[in-house]
Amino acid sequence: MMMSLLAVTVLAGCSNPETRSQANRGFDYEEETLRTAPLLIPEGLQAPRFNTEYVIPKGTAQGATGKALDIRPPTQVLPLVRGSEAMSEGSGLWFYQQRLDQPLEQELNRALSAFFEQTDADYNAVTGGFESSGKAIGAPKQQFRWQLMPDAVRRAVAVQVEATAGAGALAQDRLRAEASMLNAFSLSYQRELSRQQELLDRSPIELALDAEQGLLLAGQGYDRTWKRLITLLPRLGFDISNRQQALGYVDVEFDGLSKGDWQDLGLPALDIPEQEYRIQLGDLGERTSLSLSNKDREPVPAEVLSELTATLAPAFARTDLVR
Repeated sequence: MMMSLLAVTVLAGCSNPETRSQANRGFDYEEETLRTAPLLIPEGLQAPRFNTEYVIPKGTAQGATGKALDIRPPTQVLPLVRGSEAMSEGSGLWFYQQRLDQPLEQELNRALSAFFEQTDADYNAVTGGFESSGKAIGAPKQQFRWQLMPDAVRRAVAVQVEATAGAGALAQDRLRAEASMLNAFSLSYQRELSRQQELLDRSPIELALDAEQGLLLAGQGYDRTWKRLITLLPRLGFDISNRQQALGYVDVEFDGLSKGDWQDLGLPALDIPEQEYRIQLGDLGERTSLSLSNKDREPVPAEVLSELTATLAPAFARTDLVR
């Protein structure tokens, strides 16, 4: 198993409710002692019998108290990225292969590099990873070691972080610092993935008629084709009355558009009967099929499907219509 080691130093922030570890009020109560006096028994009476079962034994308090007690809530490692999960041991996250166009380990290396740049940390590329350092005014320097651990069987890569300096001597401080770093990286990575997905959703989609099978074929997967179809239908004169993405169908009614509206859109006017239709999508892996039927769930004539293709195909290829 290959392993990449990454070391990074981040900037510590100013005091705030998240970083303040002590309570607001004083700690004079720690110096207080319990004052007791023997029970005075009048002459001629016997002392009552006392139950010693609930007597608190003398001794020192167990665990941290007063100023040493950390009041901050625990920081958990959060799987903010789709297809990730927290590791059962240590501060780390498993990321699972979602895309087939590039190796996941290379993608995570680029994401980590971008994350370091966003934190304004000085870093240098070294064999198998990065080294970086930085320090805010009046704040302690923090250093972390990052590990990328591929698992070919699970088709996943683990990103694990270990605080090596500046995070504090207590184990809870180190765990909190490691979890915060992982969460900050996950948030940065998720934002980048969302940006990439947004650009992908706006890119052209090829749509062609398969006259022999009586359906349309889109050159993208089911999710992207569904988003594009739902976005375009209202602009092309269709009122959506029902849609079920899990079942893959959209019920619509075509009310038509005026000649001027079609001219403004820059698309061929759609000349089909103004009635109710059902558009059924089929998941073909890297492609998606679309079929059209009337309200009785009967396939529409070939000329209606051809008319729909003449308008829908150029609409699917237009990026300006989905902004």
